[in-house]
This record gives sequence, structure tokens and C-alpha cells, in this order.
Amino acid sequence: MSSSNFRKIKPSSGESSASASNPSHSTSESTGSDPRRPRADKDIPAESSSSSPKRRRVPESVTRNACLNCKKARTKCDGNKPCKRCAIRVETSECVYEVHIKHAKGELIKQIKELRAKDHMTEHILQALSTNEKVPEILERLRNGEAYDSIVEWLGHSPLVDLESLSPRESRNSTYEASDHEMGGIGAPKSFWTKVTTDTSILDHLLQLYFAWIHPIHTLFSEARFSDSYGRQNETYCSSVLVDSVCALACSLHTAVDGEEGIYERLGARFSDAARKALEPDDSRLTTIQAFAVMHLVDCAHGNALRAVAYLKVATLGLPRAVYQENEGFVESWKATFGGIRNLNVEWAQMTFQAPPIVESAVYNSTEEVDDLLDNQNWYPYRFSKEQPEARRSLLATTNREKSKLNVILQDIATMVYSQRGPSISARQFLFQYGRLRAWREQLPDVLSSFEDGNEKVLPHVLYLLMYYSTAVVQLLRPLLDLEVFPSSLVDGAVWEHAQEGLRLLDKYYRPQYTFRYQPSLQMLASLQLIDIIARFFSEGTQEGSKNGAEAVQLGMELLMESRIGFPVAGPLQEMLRRSAVECAVLLPRNLEELMFSPTSPKRVYDLDDFLGACTNPTYIQPVLEAHARYSACFSSDWIIEGPAYGFRESTFGIRRLRFPSAEERGAQSLMQVRNLLNSTP
Repeated sequence: MSSSNFRKIKPSSGESSASASNPSHSTSESTGSDPRRPRADKDIPAESSSSSPKRRRVPESVTRNACLNCKKARTKCDGNKPCKRCAIRVETSECVYEVHIKHAKGELIKQIKELRAKDHMTEHILQALSTNEKVPEILERLRNGEAYDSIVEWLGHSPLVDLESLSPRESRNSTYEASDHEMGGIGAPKSFWTKVTTDTSILDHLLQLYFAWIHPIHTLFSEARFSDSYGRQNETYCSSVLVDSVCALACSLHTAVDGEEGIYERLGARFSDAARKALEPDDSRLTTIQAFAVMHLVDCAHGNALRAVAYLKVATLGLPRAVYQENEGFVESWKATFGGIRNLNVEWAQMTFQAPPIVESAVYNSTEEVDDLLDNQNWYPYRFSKEQPEARRSLLATTNREKSKLNVILQDIATMVYSQRGPSISARQFLFQYGRLRAWREQLPDVLSSFEDGNEKVLPHVLYLLMYYSTAVVQLLRPLLDLEVFPSSLVDGAVWEHAQEGLRLLDKYYRPQYTFRYQPSLQMLASLQLIDIIARFFSEGTQEGSKNGAEAVQLGMELLMESRIGFPVAGPLQEMLRRSAVECAVLLPRNLEELMFSPTSPKRVYDLDDFLGACTNPTYIQPVLEAHARYSACFSSDWIIEGPAYGFRESTFGIRRLRFPSAEERGAQSLMQVRNLLNSTP
């Protein structure tokens, strides 16, 4: 209804009550007819009708909010308690007034704001208590009955905050077009999917972050089915626990603006707590299995790797028990979940040096060609609520298909190297697996590897895949660099080339296009393993454009600094890198104190629990001694015969391998290092 219509209906202050109640009254008087008058009145003379009119008595004062009795009788009400009409009518029921909807709504909004403000103040107080900040003083003030706002102000925070201004409410732009399962236009009820927040714009923002930076690398469910169920408020392919787990991880990807410090961090903790409370290991619904897998990533990002491993195990064991549904799209969603969890198992095992579990299914027994629709779906480098990023072709199906092929090879390699039982590894077996890796790279579709020749930006999940491959080759060959009686010069070139290639992809493409703010935790571990190879064996560098040990360590510190903004696991990984550089006698960055973060208060240094929480091991460095024990006695001699067929010959382009320094040399050189005082071992 237009504003002019509102003006016609709403009486002006100068109009009488009668004319206000009947906008057509003046028109009737001017035309000499009243449309409300019965047709028989037309025969009555005007004099007769005007001489004795029957007028309804109007109260002297009229209220717009009439009592229930007057509303029922459709008469005027004076607004008194009781009103005049109810007072003179004995038979009438009690004079009752309903609260006007505008007043009720205003009161409700006021209560919501008060509750939010109180919740905000409670968060500050609990945060201070959890970090052992001024605990005795806070408890004393609480015992004395001091108001929350006074305590919060004493702690140095603003007692009141407009939480609405902290959400990306101003943005209604989604990173997905309507055909791409647009989250911004779904419009689900505010409290339908989660109890953590009632603001759907926050959910929209977090879901867009997840589908931009997590989903393409770890595709754990069908985006199309999830989005459809989310919008329809249907729990077939979406659930509250899945939404909570997705949002918990996405909160780590949110970049805070002024006034938001700590808001999304606490919001992520609430989403995480809500998901953990709702997770049931015996729940065989597909969405619960997916939520367990997502929570694995949540804990990896926050340095809780031991619990993350347990969540991934529960998700993996739940796959065979998943309840089959006679719904359209179940097979599609099942295959996405199965393939995503299987890949995640292999990738996690690859970065933590263990044999992955064998995950098989009669339904998903091979990697199938996926419809081009998935490849042609748009991908957006979404970061902020107000931006409108440029759409790109996602290539999601091709990327996932090629990663699955690579992971089949890597599962066989990890099983061969890290299984405690089984026959020893021969040079022929080893070279066969290397040949499979090389063939995979040679057969990689051009659409994933031809970006070097053009100006087209490369997708982050494609960069992850290529770097993952480089790391896999380095991990396979790295134990040969210090294997006794093995001619390591035969593999120097291949190890150095792949390590440099992985770091080049990070430095030349990933950093300038996306920064390291959004990289997954597994990419951090892969980066550190490549850096360690350069620092440990090729720290002097060889060719123009390649990185020496100090430059590699500098890159590692910088990428972890950017990642640490949202991924706390980067903190202990930085300390591992610092210790590794000191061990290898590599100069640390001059700005080390600026690059490294101090541990969360009240810790002064990172310890073993932090390192185990980062990667379930005391260090990210590959355990080569265990691999050496698996090689056959004739491994070296057989390699010399078999190796040339795979391109392993003496290095000829000038790689300068370093002799690993002795303990005395490392101690002397470490005195010249620039140390981070907060992270130095006492």
C-alpha cells in the first residue's frame, strides 16, 4: 500500500471523529447521497429525513485502542478503565484492553537488546575468569553485588555494544548465483537451524565463507543438496548439527573489522559447543557423519589434533552404517561424503606419517566422471560481506576426481612405508610407486596445470592439489637422502626440484592471489615439510629464483603468521619451525618477534601438548628411521640397476648438498640467532 493510501485512511488532527471514522462521509454530503443508506430511504422527503435524524452518540474522547467489548460491538471507546460504555452496561463482561501490537513489539525489542547486552557483558566476565585475569577482584565484586556493566567497564571493555552492527547485515549479496545454490536468497527462519544466533545474515556470511575456502578442498557433502534442504527447512540433507559445525569452522575464516575483536572467536566457540553437544556417535544419519568430519577440521584448525583424529574415526566408521534413504539425490550426496572422508583420511595420514585406514564401499567402488555441471558451477573468492568477488569456473569435479586418483596411490605408498608388518620394501616396489606418481602428474588435465602460460588466476583448491603432489614426492624420496650406503646424489635433484616447486606455488600464486589467511591446516603442514627439506639439505640455494634455507624459513614464518589470525594451530607450528631452523643452523628472520605470536595466556612457552595438538607428533619432521628399517638389505644395489629407467641419475645442475652440522657447530651458530624471547626454551 502506498503512502498516499495511508494518508487517506489516517485522519488528520483537524478532522472530527465521525469524519475520521468514515473517510467517505464528506463525499456523501457533497453529492447529496449516502451509499450506506438503505434504498427505501430514497422515497423519504429530504425535509423529513433531516428534521429527525438518528445520530449515534459519540464519546467526548476516543481512543484508537478500544476495549474488547467496544471492538466486538464496533463502537467508539473512550479508553478509560472501565470505559463509559462498559460502565453503564451491567450485562457486559469485564472491560479489558489488549496491549497494542506496536507497544508489544517495542517492548519485545527492548527486552532482546537488554538480554544481548547482558550476554555481552557476561562473556567479557567469563573470558577474564577463564584466562586467570584479575580473578580474585572479579569474584569479590560479584560477591558484593556489583552490576555487570560496572565490572565490564572496570575490565577495560565497553559495557554496551550494538551487536547488530557487528554482523554483516548490510550485505545481501551472496557469493552464489541463484543457479549456484545461492545462500543469501534462501531466507530460512532465524531460529530454525541453530540456537547460537538468530541473525540469518551471519549464517549466510559464514556459509559463504565455508563454501569458498573449505568445501572445494574438503568436499564432505553435496553443496546442491545441502543448500536445497537448508532453504526448504528440510532435514534430508541438512541438520542443525551440520550447520553448527560448518559455522564453527567458518568463524575462523571471518576477518574482523573495527569493534569486532573477539566476537566471531566467541561465536565460533558457541557453534562448536552446540555441535559437540548434539553429536551422537550412534546416529547413522548422513548429516551427522558429515558433521563429525567437519568437526575434525574444526579441531585441526584449533590445535586439538588428538580429538580431531577421534572425530574422523567416528565419521569413517559411520559410513557403512549410514541409513539409505529413498530420496532424490541420496546417491549423489553419499558419494560426495564417502569420497570426501576417504580423501581426508589419506591426506591427514600423509601429513602425519601413518598408514591410513582402508575405506571401501560397494556403492562407491571407483571414482566416476562427474557431470560438467559441477565443474561449471561458479566459485567466488568470498571474504567480506560487502564485496562482490568475480565469479570463476570452479572445476570442482575435475579437481576432486584427480585428487582421488592421487590418494589411491598415496594410500598404497603409506601402507607400504608405515605399516609395521609385511615384507621389506624392495627398490623395484619403491620405484614402481614413484612411477605411478609421475604418471599421475603427466596425465593431469591441462585445465588444472596450464595456468603458467596465461594470466588466468589459478583456483586455491587446484594450487592445494599441485602442492600436495609435490609434498608427496618429497616425502617418498626424503628418507633416501641420509640412507647409509645409498648414493643420495641420485635423488638430490628430484627432491630439490619438487620442494622448490611446492614453495614456488605458495609464494608466486597462493600468497599474492589469496594470502595465507584462508589456507587449510593440512597445507600448513605440507609447507613446513618442504621448508624443512630446503633448510636441512639445501640451505645455501643453487639457482636464481630458488629459495635458500633462510628464505624458506622466512616464508614459513610469514605464512603461519597470516594463518594464525583464524587458525590457532599455526602458533605451535611456528615454534616447531623455529626449533627446526635452529637445529639446522639456519638464520632466523630478523623480524622474528613480529612474525611469531606468543602463546595464549597464561602459557609462556609452547610445550609437548601443544605440538601433539598440532599434528599428533612432537614435530612435523618426517620419521626417516622408521622408513629405513623397512627397506630391504639389497635396496641400494638394486636401485643402481633399476633407478636409471625412472630418470634417477647423478645430478648435473649444481645442487649443493650440505653436510649436516654437528651438535657443537649448531650450538655455536645458534648463539647468533635472533630469538623470540617468549618462545625460547628456558
